[in-house]
Formats: sequence, structure tokens, C-alpha cells
Amino acid sequence: MEIPEGSALIRSVGPRLLLDILAPPVAFYGVWKVTDNVLLGVIVGTLVSVAVLVYERMHGRPGLIAQVVLGFVLVQAIVGVVTDSATAYLVQPALLGVLNGAFWLGSVAMGRPLAGTFAREIFPVDEEMRASEDYRAVFGRVTLWFGIFFIVFAAVQLAVLLIVGVGAFVATRVCDAIGILAMIAYCVRYITSRIGV
Repeated sequence: MEIPEGSALIRSVGPRLLLDILAPPVAFYGVWKVTDNVLLGVIVGTLVSVAVLVYERMHGRPGLIAQVVLGFVLVQAIVGVVTDSATAYLVQPALLGVLNGAFWLGSVAMGRPLAGTFAREIFPVDEEMRASEDYRAVFGRVTLWFGIFFIVFAAVQLAVLLIVGVGAFVATRVCDAIGILAMIAYCVRYITSRIGV
């Protein structure tokens, strides 16, 4: 099995990841800014997230990242509708980012690193490789890095939203998505150098 280089991987899956991560909050923000209606923004953001998942499935992909994003968006939708607040709607990805990071770190502590699960979304990993000690060690380290990244960036997003405002928060989400892509590219290089595939 051959894992693609980081730059090739980013070119092939980068646009999908950006769509998965950015489309719902950007759709919400655009509709909310134009209409000043939180409910309409929530509805459009949720529909965009569902459309992204359907698109992934129609193209024969499991859409694991799109499923996770949709789960977050559905929680956001409930809070956004109940509070009728753009800040309450958008603060949730930051709060959920902390939980997400803790979940990633917890998966390392349990010996079932999440990076290995998401790796199958990006490139094929056979059973023999998944069973190896090298695989668990490498993906444990990568999972740890992502857990820390998610928690740190969630704290930055929360600070930006509460101190600077909604517009700056959306820009921070774009930086977050680009950061995730950079992490993926770095981790692909790290994985290939460590497990030699």
C-alpha cells in the first residue's frame, strides 16, 4: 500500500475538507448578515451541512468528517433557534472543539487513537498494518497532536468571538480549516517516514 505525499493528499482531499468544515458556518454567516435572521441562517447552515454529507455519499465515500460536522451543526441549530443569537450559534464550534480535542486525547489514553480511524477516510489502510505496534504508536502520536491542536484552536476561536466579534470569528474558522490541512500534510509525511509505506 502506498500513502500519497502530503502535498498530493492536500490537493486531492483539501477541497473536500474545506467544504466539510467551512460550508455550514459560512452559509449561516452569509444568510444571517444579509437577512439579520438567525433562524434562517441556522436553517441554511444545517441544509448545507446535510448537502455536503449527501454529496460525499453520492461519490461513494463514507463522509466521516461530514458526519461529525453535521452532528455539530445539529447541536448548533438547536441552540441557535432557542437563543435566537448569532453569537450563541457560533460559539458552539469553539466549545465543541474543546470536547473534540478531549475526545481525541481520550482515545489515545484508551489505546484506540482516532487518527487511525480518520486515516481510512483519506487513504486505504489494510488490516495487517492496523494490527501492527508501529501503526498504533504512530497514530497515537498523531492523535495526540490533533487533540492538542483542537483544544488550542478552540480557545483561540472562543476568545476571538467573545472579544472581537462574529465577523472575525468566521475568519478564524477559515484559519482553523487551513491549520487542519497543514496538520494533515505534516502528519502524512510523519506517518510515511515512521511506518515506511
